[in-house]
Amino acid sequence: MDNLYMKGELLQVHTKNLEVVEGRFYEMNLDKSKISLYNVKELPQSDPTEGICHYYNSEIRDIIKLQETDEQKHLKISQKECEDIIKISKKYIYINQVDRAFHDAIDDLNQYNYIALSTDCANMGRKWQMPFVVMATPQQIYIFDTKVMQYHAFDAGLKKLLESDSPKKIVHDCRKISDCLYHKHNIKLKSVFDTQVGDLIITKNKKGCLPNKVRTLSECLNVYLGLQMNTVQEKLDIVECTERPLAVKIKETLAKNISYLHRLSEIINDEMALPFLRGVEYYVENLRSCDDFKAWELCGKDQQLPKDFKSAIEY
Repeated sequence: MDNLYMKGELLQVHTKNLEVVEGRFYEMNLDKSKISLYNVKELPQSDPTEGICHYYNSEIRDIIKLQETDEQKHLKISQKECEDIIKISKKYIYINQVDRAFHDAIDDLNQYNYIALSTDCANMGRKWQMPFVVMATPQQIYIFDTKVMQYHAFDAGLKKLLESDSPKKIVHDCRKISDCLYHKHNIKLKSVFDTQVGDLIITKNKKGCLPNKVRTLSECLNVYLGLQMNTVQEKLDIVECTERPLAVKIKETLAKNISYLHRLSEIINDEMALPFLRGVEYYVENLRSCDDFKAWELCGKDQQLPKDFKSAIEY
């Protein structure tokens, strides 16, 4: 097992007992004598098993890295999670006046450490008034019609929320929405968790260099959640977005586009933390797995970087 794999890569393991299993790479131990896979299934027919399965060098005949198309056709989250997210997207709340419902929504959003913020229609540019602001908690989506409410919506609570340190706003590519909010609405967007930036960091950690192009929201949902590329609609019709009353199909699209951001941010945050977690696991085992003499020797070198630490934290 002298090959190195990236977390999530699809592998086929052929055992010396002539069994064939397929699964996604999870990790390999330091001496490369054990490989761990998840979403494992026995071929030719089997449902994926839950948890992590381990295979040892002594029982492996061959490992084949399988080629996949750019568009994954499998979910990386559970079917129930997917169904729950879809249910939330269908019970969005549309707000077009500063009333009790407006203030209840602001109060609800302020209860959370993280809320999602949509960038739909931010590509209209800094000279256009944003026709709506869409924000979501893990349980509720709010569509604020700022074309109808205009500056009253920002003065009544949206500006304070967008400029506050808490909650942190989950956004995919915050550049244009930050630009528009500042130049058109005098709002300095603060405290952002940008999933596109997270993807860039993960890609750099895996490949050793930054990519030439950034991934769209659709592409990130495909890579990290396994959703189809057409799950969200990233290019909305500008005319339809500015017409009032706002069409139901636009409201439904806005709700669906933001509905997966919370789950995406969790997965990206976990992957960014993976090298750190592996480093900690390595530290936990570094001394206690040694015999007395080796442990005594290593204790005298506690200010040096541990020998295999670099390989331990690599993807």
